[in-house]
Amino acid sequence: MMFPNQDINTGILSGLLIDNSFGPFAKEYSEVISLPEEKIYVWTPEKDEYSKLISTVKPSIHNLSYWKNFGILFKYVMALTSDFESLIELEYKWIENFDKGKTKNELIYPDMEKYRHDEFMFNYDLKEIYEQGRVLNLSYLFDNRRLFNELYINDKFFFAVQHVVSAVSTHWYCHLCELSPPHLRKHPNHDFEKYYEVFALPRLEIAIIQATKAVEGLLGQPGSNKEKRLRRWKEVLDIDPDEKFLDSNKSYFTFHSYLVNEIRNNVAHNIKNKPFKANRKLTIQAQIYAWKLVHDYYGKLLKSNLENEPITFNREIESRIRKDLGTKITAENKLATTIYKQH
Repeated sequence: MMFPNQDINTGILSGLLIDNSFGPFAKEYSEVISLPEEKIYVWTPEKDEYSKLISTVKPSIHNLSYWKNFGILFKYVMALTSDFESLIELEYKWIENFDKGKTKNELIYPDMEKYRHDEFMFNYDLKEIYEQGRVLNLSYLFDNRRLFNELYINDKFFFAVQHVVSAVSTHWYCHLCELSPPHLRKHPNHDFEKYYEVFALPRLEIAIIQATKAVEGLLGQPGSNKEKRLRRWKEVLDIDPDEKFLDSNKSYFTFHSYLVNEIRNNVAHNIKNKPFKANRKLTIQAQIYAWKLVHDYYGKLLKSNLENEPITFNREIESRIRKDLGTKITAENKLATTIYKQH
């Protein structure tokens, strides 16, 4: 059976734990974010346990060509704001007839019911959903409301980000180290082990292609009309086209055609014929170039007013959050009550 559907359209988001810095009571269930196709709630299932995000989805999403759900938006927001240090996959675990007053064990999980008779397996899956994942302060969602909205309404931006994140997911490199001077790098030598290089060859090719697709999504193909290309560049980006790109011998503007015509067309498709380290350096350059352009494009977007905000955030919940407090203690606890009152 395909979920969500008319009967089962509520899912708990696995992979994320919400700290209780907003002072919830056990069983509290409050709306946090409203998207056109789904609403995100925060639910505190038990006393002194982390809260969870719950999604209720309109079955009409099956009529869409693709559904920009909260899970994918969150992944891209987290990737961009962490310099790719956090690539978090949120999985929708569907619940039948969700009731905020029930215990975790009492709820019906259609995909897990076959394990209901196996106490070990069932409890293992419950623990994975409710006790494992990244701990997040709710303020993070509110602080990045603009980024969520831009990803939702702007397909050019969304798919450019998707290609950049896909490239990093396929071929990881330390983004912060590559952007830092050699003497400030946390681990300057992050080359692959020799035995792994042959495994990584297709990863390099895919990463180059994905990075190039991100750039093409913003700038198109580097045609022969330089004036037209420059106009397009200045419409989309604030980067000085004549600025030198990192430690290459090329400007940002000329690196565009170099990426498409040389790195993508020649290197990527003949990657096994050249030294691995040289190919990997070019791959990382392609990925950083794509990120630089995407980052600058978003910066340009921020200079304009966002007229349409299809994703809205609950300001009442936001007003309750303490950014400086990380805790799983709920408001019933006397210590927590004292702390929240001091706020």
